[in-house]
Amino acid sequence: MSTHRPPIASRALWSALVAAVFAIASWPMTATAGSTDGFLEFRAHGHAGVDGKAWELVERARPTFSGSFGERVTLNTTLEIGLHQGRTAQQELKRTLEESKFGPVLDAAGCTWPEQNNQALSISRATDYMQVDRLFLDIYLPQVDLRIGRQALNWGSAQIINPTAPFPQVLATEPWRPRAGVNAIRATIPLGESHQTQLVIGARDDFKALRVASRTTFGVGLADISLVGAWRQETEDGIVGVDIRGTFGVGYWLEAAARIDGDGAHESIVAGIDYSFPVGEQLVVTLQYHRNGEGSASVGPAGGSFNGAIRGPTCAGGVSPLGSTDAEPDPFAPFFRGLDYGIAAISFAATEELSMSGLWLQNLRDATALAVPTLAWVPNGWFELAAAAQLPVDLGGDGGELSPSPDDLVLDANGTKVDLSGLVPAATFIVWTRLHY
Repeated sequence: MSTHRPPIASRALWSALVAAVFAIASWPMTATAGSTDGFLEFRAHGHAGVDGKAWELVERARPTFSGSFGERVTLNTTLEIGLHQGRTAQQELKRTLEESKFGPVLDAAGCTWPEQNNQALSISRATDYMQVDRLFLDIYLPQVDLRIGRQALNWGSAQIINPTAPFPQVLATEPWRPRAGVNAIRATIPLGESHQTQLVIGARDDFKALRVASRTTFGVGLADISLVGAWRQETEDGIVGVDIRGTFGVGYWLEAAARIDGDGAHESIVAGIDYSFPVGEQLVVTLQYHRNGEGSASVGPAGGSFNGAIRGPTCAGGVSPLGSTDAEPDPFAPFFRGLDYGIAAISFAATEELSMSGLWLQNLRDATALAVPTLAWVPNGWFELAAAAQLPVDLGGDGGELSPSPDDLVLDANGTKVDLSGLVPAATFIVWTRLHY
């Protein structure tokens, strides 16, 4: 991966942002109207089959402020504020290695682990507990709608995995998590009554690498057909793709894209159907297939967010017995590492207050799967109580990506073997409540 970051990238985006600010400052303003909403959340996690701390607690607030300046301009801000106590992947890996036969090797190498200043609350700086997750202006012009600032951006019709999304995220296994905001200027341009184009220019958080994308959608009969293209400077890659969604007795979608970089082109394809039954308030069943062209037929246990949460030790001479830990992760790497996946989901609203859902993700090559059932009760407009679980399943008995076997969880570091099975939960159970205002 190239580390070259031409300064012109940040200058171009900053110039666009400054120009937008001046345009807003010169806009004829009328009286300002504003509103505040959001929620307070308390969440508890319990991990089965782990060593060390088996619990986590999260206290979270997510207020949103919005104000209008005349009829054509609105400002929206959302803060993400939260504290965490209990189990962290970083501390549990450190504890496991220090208590193993590999501990003396790390001591001899003069290795020290990164530590939070406040271990109990897992914080060292203000950004560890408070972030501006959304901050954008909406400007409605006669020929174009503009959204400028930190915003959520999600393209694609498929469920869970969206090959045509220029800034992909997978949130289905963590139903409480919001989509992360991205820094961008987005223009939405209507093309007649049933077509439109979206153009995006953005940057990662340090404004050192540009991201550009476009999506043009055509309404054709009962289907919407979208053509997508994107380029990301930090990884020097691009995507081209097509997204088709429609109805023909059942709902259907086909979303396919090729990621093009220095190693060539790799396909990502999702095809699925859904159908709604008149049971209770609503019952929706979804079936989907995913082909990950960047994957491998045989893969080890999935890292997921676990790997992203860990920083390795710093050792004397800059050489760690664990190997290099300085490689910058690919921010656009596929969520899955295998080739073929089946996805089934069911969503059932029994009443207006009580709903439940189930998600089944399966690696079709190694017969491992992940089940995510969720139950939610919303008795009124301001109180919510929900529960979910993350349940790895091994249908073949040999382990694999989504449910590793004990042999998959042995670290061989310079001939010294360390059992890491105590780091991976056999199951995780989550309960949370929200107070909306």
